[in-house]
Amino acid sequence: MKNSGKKKYQFLLLDAGPIIELFKLNIWDEFIDRCDVTVSKIVANEAKYASQELQDIRIDLEPYQDKGLIQILDTDSSLAKSLLNKLPESYADIVHDGEKQTLAILVGSSEDWKVCAADGAVFRVLGFLGKAEQGISLEEVLSEAGLGRALGWQFSKRFREKYTNLGQIDYIQR
Repeated sequence: MKNSGKKKYQFLLLDAGPIIELFKLNIWDEFIDRCDVTVSKIVANEAKYASQELQDIRIDLEPYQDKGLIQILDTDSSLAKSLLNKLPESYADIVHDGEKQTLAILVGSSEDWKVCAADGAVFRVLGFLGKAEQGISLEEVLSEAGLGRALGWQFSKRFREKYTNLGQIDYIQR
């Protein structure tokens, strides 16, 4: 069932955690029908690799890109390095490569991206950079897209708020 109207999120960047959860919940196809999804190349590879550990779930996002249903973006590694230069050294170890690439897309663009993740490091970076409003939990996206359901802590609005606040505190205390 194709959504004939404007999608809820026009610039939604997904990290691997929410992608894996959407496949586990068996709502990926419905989700991408309602949201304009972009994934970094590294995250697409991480999701594919992670799905090898799941018995009944196979995640290969390239066919979705080939059909024009999602977009997979690759960035120059210098964008991620530039992002890291804006952050405290302590952040270097907590932000993984896929998250670095996703955040670099957000920071390097004039578009109003929203980043959906299940890792506190992403929300912490957004809080530190003064971009708290560009983070969103899977719980919030699903609710607004009419797909709401009970999810684990790492997918909740409260999780996002907690780690965003920690990033804001880190910025103030730097």
